[in-house]
Formats: sequence, structure tokens, C-alpha cells
Amino acid sequence: MLVAAISLVASVVLLVRHLSYKRDVMESAKSRLTSLTVQATRSIDLVAREVIDNANSIADQMSSGKLTHKAAEIRLRELLERYPHFLSAALSYRPYAFDPGRKLYSVLQARKNGRIERIQLDTVYDYTKPEYDWFVAAIDHGPRWSQPFYGEASSSLLVAYSVPFQGDMDGVAGRRSARGVVTITISIEEIGRIIESLDLGPTGFGALVSQQGAYLYHPDTELVVLRKTLRQIAHEQNDRDRLILAEQAGKRGSGVLDHRSMSTGFESWLIYAPIPSTGWSMQNTFVKDDLPWDIDLLRRQLIRIITALVIFFSSVAALLSRVCSGNRTRLWAASVMIAIFFATGIGALWKVSLSHNSISRSEGVRINDKAALNRIMNSYTRAASDRHTEAPVYIPTGIFIESASLNSASALMVSGYIWQKYRLGEQDSVPRGFTIGGASSLTAQENYSTKEKGFEIIRWSVNCTVPQQIDHLKYPLEQDKLSLQILHKGLNHNVFLVPDLAAYNFINPTALPGLQKGSILPGWKIERSFFELRENSYNTNFGLERPLNKERFPSLCFSFEIKRNFTDAFISNLTALIIVTILLFTLLMLTSKDERHLSVMQAGSGRILNICASMFLVIVFSHVNIRRTIVVEQVFYLEYFFFLTYFAILLVSLNSVLYSANANIHLVQYQENLIPRLCFWPCLFALLFTITVFTSY
Repeated sequence: MLVAAISLVASVVLLVRHLSYKRDVMESAKSRLTSLTVQATRSIDLVAREVIDNANSIADQMSSGKLTHKAAEIRLRELLERYPHFLSAALSYRPYAFDPGRKLYSVLQARKNGRIERIQLDTVYDYTKPEYDWFVAAIDHGPRWSQPFYGEASSSLLVAYSVPFQGDMDGVAGRRSARGVVTITISIEEIGRIIESLDLGPTGFGALVSQQGAYLYHPDTELVVLRKTLRQIAHEQNDRDRLILAEQAGKRGSGVLDHRSMSTGFESWLIYAPIPSTGWSMQNTFVKDDLPWDIDLLRRQLIRIITALVIFFSSVAALLSRVCSGNRTRLWAASVMIAIFFATGIGALWKVSLSHNSISRSEGVRINDKAALNRIMNSYTRAASDRHTEAPVYIPTGIFIESASLNSASALMVSGYIWQKYRLGEQDSVPRGFTIGGASSLTAQENYSTKEKGFEIIRWSVNCTVPQQIDHLKYPLEQDKLSLQILHKGLNHNVFLVPDLAAYNFINPTALPGLQKGSILPGWKIERSFFELRENSYNTNFGLERPLNKERFPSLCFSFEIKRNFTDAFISNLTALIIVTILLFTLLMLTSKDERHLSVMQAGSGRILNICASMFLVIVFSHVNIRRTIVVEQVFYLEYFFFLTYFAILLVSLNSVLYSANANIHLVQYQENLIPRLCFWPCLFALLFTITVFTSY
């Protein structure tokens, strides 16, 4: 009774502390994320208002006749000079509205190759066609923002604000009709920079949608280019939360939604808020796995709670069964229930270990967006300037892995592609090529080379084997990180490799960028993939006389987090142990001094000893085979199961001998060996539970 009461109180206290800690962390994070989202909406709103106010001002003055066409052209150019984030500004007229003898007339002031150029847009394409909603929709329905479109001059995705200006009074209609449209465009990248600057965790990301639910910005640019809407994605993925977001975007709502991804299974928050001047909706996704938990503290709290609950339920089972009464049925009921509680506790500990295991080797800075990469590059450039050394040369480098496997020696074997981009002119003298740090074998064959958009792009087919340091002490509950360190081929430490983020549709780690879709690592599950920059320190200048920044030399690493496929390991390694323990219990139940039972067994304790010896050999061979596969100097978790099985074989054998020899030991002789039989499963699972607690803690 006392044990049950103490364990119950301990369970409640520990659970309250655990929930309180989680609530505090979640409330703090949610408040911070909501504040970040509001700040981002204000920043985007500021940019949008600059566009709206300037376009409206020109349109109003043209409608009132205060501004001539020629003066308006000059104003457009001045706007581009004043606002560097304005990419273009245009005056476009309805057919024959500018000149009765000329059908179309549109003049565009646009940034091109670092200069502002005047382009006669009507000679480029017919902007009155329905697909050009920046003109057609504004003429028909008034001021509005367009859907994103690709700008040929800027070679980027744009979004335009268009406002009509009025002509003379229409005598037939009795009102003034729209004569043309003033249009100002900004780059989606400009909006993206604001969104990417938000700290949404390693796997979080931001998006921007129109009032109609169409994506204006998303890290997966394909969603923007294809003009995907929230409703389309909701129906494709059977995601009801996306439908709610679409409705809230139309209502200019704000709030936080709890969401589970249909594609990755990760739980997240969807934080949304409107952009007042445009009606757009800012939508940030924050994955709950990225909450600033103390993972080790969380795991230990849960282990304590599980331990206290298992002790409580086992104590209650013993009390309810009245084990002191000596009734066989009640004793067996207590034995079974206690064994079940400890077995359930082991399963719960496995789940906690798999879901709350921090990967300790966090050696670098993750690069998940262009904003983070630019910040790091700027810091290295400033450091070089402060040291009066040559400025770093940055080479965008990408990787795509087609297949990967781990051999028994924990060596990662990879097959795929690596490419690099060298800026023409500036980087012509930089040696081409790369190497993989620590690779025991590397084959790289150039299979593609081209020049486009000011870069020389070279691609290699790569096959390599790279030893990895995997911690097998918790086998088969391991989680770890595999890394490929990509280094410049030469010893010139002034050349830094950086990830070619533009080459990937979606750089979010949960989307596994850099890996073949559907990639598998036999025996493992790939959770995330990402780039990181690690700072290496060298105690040599490699024979180079020029000064080197030996304290801050970044190397590019492509890493992916993996988790052992527990089911496979369980079936292949624990099945034999389970069968052996069941057979041991069967032998324990068959042990008897009754002649009839001996005839069924065909032998007494000697036969049992022979069977136990055979079982021992089977387990030893299985143990040795696993030891050959798992290379580790210390005892790993699964080995304790083998040691416990050895101990069980020894005890069953000893019990058989003592019982058959009529040894004067009450524990053995009581009611025909009842106590060893009752204690077999509870003691076995209790010991396994204890081992699991200590190895997981």
C-alpha cells in the first residue's frame, strides 16, 4: 500500500512538472512566433504601401490633368532611382487611347543589367490579352495586385500593382472611363528576403498568399509558378487545415492553427496574419520538433513518469490480487498483470527514446535559406577585411544523391552528382574541382559543362565511401547524423564552398533536398537532409606563405539525420531471444518430480540441462553474429538482452537441479516449484525495464 501511494504521488508531481515545462516553452515560442509574423506583415505592408501610394499619386494626377504623359514618364524613372526594390514602372494605354492612329502604347522603365532602361512594351507583346491580368483586370475592376508572373527583363518572378487613370468624360456613358493603367512591379525575391529573415527554426518556413488563396511566395517556387492555391493543395493532400487557411485569407483573419503535415507527419503551428494594404495573408509554418526544448530534460522527465506509473500499477495489481492469501489463481493473475505492466513500460521507454533523442554532434551552422547564407558570407567577408587578408571567393556547390548505403563498418557509400558554379571573368583563375573530406575511396568523373547566366557550371558523377562515426550504444534505438564534407580541390583557403540553394525547389530539411525522391538507406529511415557550414581549425599553413585565417575556415557539409528501422532490427535480433525465453518458461513449467510428468518429458533434470545447453549455443551464435555487424567497443543496449537470457538459462538449469535433488530450499520446493514459475516473467521484464531505464536516461 505504501509503495503504491508513494509511486502515485510521485507520478502526479512529475507529470505536473513535465506539463508545466512544456506549456511554458510552447507559450513563449508561440508568443514569439506571433510577434515575428506581425513584424513581417508590417515590413511587407510598408513595401506594398510605397508601391500603392506612388502608383495612386501618379494615376490621380494624370486623371486630373496635372501630370502629362511625358512628365509621368520622368516620375516613373525617378521612382526607380529612389526605391531600389521597385523593379519596373509602366504607363499602359487602352487601344487607341494614347493616339487614335496607334492601337497600343505602353512605355516601361525597368532595371536591366544594373541600369534603368526605357522599353517600348507595346512592341514586345500585346498586353491587352486576358493572360496579362496586371492590365486587363485593373481596367475592368479597378486597382489591384496581379498574380505573380515571370519578368523577362529582370529574369525573376514579379508581382505588380496596377491602378487605372481616367480619361475625358464619355458622352454616351455619362461618366469618365479608364484611359490606361499605371503599374509598378516589385520582385517576389524582395518579399522573400523579408520572410526568409524570420527565425522560424531549422525546418520552418514562411509563405504569402493572395485573398483568393493563390501563393505569391513560397520556398517551393513551383507552387508560385504553377499558381497553386491553398484549396487545390488542401484537396490534393486531404488537408482540412489548408481549407481553413484559405477561408481566413479571404476574411483577412489572423491566428494560430495546430497542424499535422499529411506528407511528413510532423506536427506544426500555422501562424497567419493579414497584410492590411493588400489583403494578402502571411502564413508561417513552425515545426514543433524545433521548439527550444531541453531534449535530455524532457526525456528524463518522461522516463521518471513511466517508471513511477509502472511501479504504481504493479503495486496495485499485487494489492488487488491479494498475493498474501496464497491463492494460486490470484497469484498467477498478479504475475501476469505485473509482467504486462513492465512490458508496456519497456515499449513506452522505447517510444520515448526514439522520439526524444538529441543528436549530440551539432558541429556546424545549418543553411536553410538564402538570408542565412548571405549573413554567414557577409560575416566571413567582414572578417577578412578586418584582418586585411584577401576577400573570400565563394563557389556555389550542390549535391544530389541517387543511392546510399551503410556497410557493417559504418562507412557511408554514396552514388550521385556534385556540381559547381564559377563566375565567369571573376573566378576564371580558380582551379575547378572538389574533394570529399575523409573519403576512403572517391571517383569523380566530369559529365557535364556549360556556360549560362554569367556562370560556368560543371557537374561530376560521384561514387565515394566515407567512414562515419555512428554511436551504436543504444542499438537498435540509434539516431545519428551522416555527413559528406565537400572541400575545394586546391589548398587555397581563400576559396569557400557554399550551398547552391537556387538549384533546389524546396530547401526545407523535411523535404529531403539533395536526395533522390523515395531514397532509402537499408535498415534506416532518413528524417531530414540539409547543408551546414562547419568551421575547421588547422595548425599548419600547408606550406603556403600568405597569411591564412586558420581560426575561421568553413567547410561545406551535406548532412542527413537517420533513425534505425526499429521493426527490422527487432524482428531479426529479438525473435530468437523471445522464442528461447518462452521455451525456458515451458521447461520451468514442466519441471516435476511426478513420475507421470517425467514420462511425458522422457527425462528429468538431465534432459533439461541438455536443452538449456542447446539454447545457450543458439543464443551465443546469434550474439556473435550481431557483434560482427555492430562494431563498438562497449556493451550496447541489445547485448543486455543476451546477458539476461544467459542468466535466465543458468537459473532455470540450477532450479531444475535443486528441485529434482530435493534440496531443502523453501523458495524452490514451495508448492512444486511455484515461486520460480510465478516470478519468471515479472522478474525478466522488470530487469529488462531497469536496463532500459538506465540506458535511455
